[in-house]
Amino acid sequence: MKKTMAAVFAAGFAAACVLPVAACASQTTQSLTGTFQLASATLDGVDCTGDFQTYTATFSEDGNLRVVIGYLGSIETRNSTYTFDGTTVTETYREDTFTYTKEGDGLRTQYDGISVLLEREQEETGPQAVDFESVLFGPDVSDSKIFNYCPAILTETVDGEEVMHVWYCTNKDDGVIMDHIGYRKGVKQADGKWLFSEQQIVLAPTQGTWDSRHTCDPAVIRGKFRYEGTDYTYLMAYLGCTTEDYQKNETGIAVANAPEGPWVKVASLNPIVPWYDNGDEAEEQKKYEEMQGTSSIYWGTGMPALISLDGEGDVLMFYQSTLQGTGIQHWVFSDLDNPTCLFTTRITHNGIVNSAGQKCNINIPDFAYDPIGKRFYVCGVTNEKNPADETITRVNSHCMVAYLDNVESPEELCSLLQSGSYVWQMAGYVGPSDTGWERNHNPGIVRDERGFLPDSDEVRVIVSTGHNSWDNENIFTYRLHGAVIEIGS
Repeated sequence: MKKTMAAVFAAGFAAACVLPVAACASQTTQSLTGTFQLASATLDGVDCTGDFQTYTATFSEDGNLRVVIGYLGSIETRNSTYTFDGTTVTETYREDTFTYTKEGDGLRTQYDGISVLLEREQEETGPQAVDFESVLFGPDVSDSKIFNYCPAILTETVDGEEVMHVWYCTNKDDGVIMDHIGYRKGVKQADGKWLFSEQQIVLAPTQGTWDSRHTCDPAVIRGKFRYEGTDYTYLMAYLGCTTEDYQKNETGIAVANAPEGPWVKVASLNPIVPWYDNGDEAEEQKKYEEMQGTSSIYWGTGMPALISLDGEGDVLMFYQSTLQGTGIQHWVFSDLDNPTCLFTTRITHNGIVNSAGQKCNINIPDFAYDPIGKRFYVCGVTNEKNPADETITRVNSHCMVAYLDNVESPEELCSLLQSGSYVWQMAGYVGPSDTGWERNHNPGIVRDERGFLPDSDEVRVIVSTGHNSWDNENIFTYRLHGAVIEIGS
């Protein structure tokens, strides 16, 4: 359990007082633990706190210190060492030194002539309400080896309360990289903040089957689905695999009658999109074997997204694919014992550019239809790493949102996607200057129960954040962070 700043200082001073005077004079180095966050910033007496996206200093008991500063759109990361004499912290980063002075329970420092006050994160005794544009939940990255990423979000109003259901990829056991699907329910509070429930693991690998190693990357919609004589309300698509080296991923589905489950895997169909989707298995197996021992991998299929076209069983399923790029399948899932696939195609990338204006593909996407604005939205990653890696990461620094205009109906959307003759328009980006994290990836759009956009004036997304350097696996820095992109007419 974290100690408060006051407790840390008090403990240090108490320990010093029981020593002889001579010993007190020689004991000049103490340790700090925990994270200090920006409380205020002033320049020549003028408040400039809003110029910072983030300012955090995370102290370890072993004398290491990590500082992340987001200021006026740029991100600076320092992996430093420190000493603390009970009053002053001295940070050493390469050839530079920085000082912090104890001020109450906080620390005062200078940044480019700006006076910055950092306050220690307080001990949390339970779930805390948070702003949407912040890390929504999960333990501090310095205190655990847990990851949260790749969210699926469904919003609804229940008894007058605005509710947000979030499913996401996580690990059940601290430090063990084995993907499970977690779930939390968020309720919007009177002050506009969100209070999320404790995590529940709602889907796990099943030994001896196609998803025995990982279950990850959920997508969820509400509708009407019948399976083995039982009617279900929710449909989930997800990624599963059996491999240790993250190859041959496949896409499956599950059903439930409540967001938290129990979720029933549709074993008679799974994997509904195999790793060699729309290819010859023998031919693809040969390609896979040729890749062994190389730097390439045969990734397979996964990272699905779902949209309900009719609020019942008529569904568009999107997925990432080694063969297809982003594949699209139109399914009738009303009777899961006898489903029908109406068409299969792939996404067109025309018009998609990254935050630097360079052409890129649609990768790791989520989708939403806006019936009021007659637009079809996509979010995804941009294949950028700005700032660059300090230790190897597998994820991007930026996510994008784009849209297709004049999409009059779900039926017209299906025709348009089959034609391939469309051009995306860029709506905006989420990057380090927005979240304060160097990595922003695996995004999900905040949607209603069918996969429709709740508000035509804005697109709310939840991105998976992370650091571009970490002493252990970077995956353990992944957390979920909300962001808003305003939409013009």
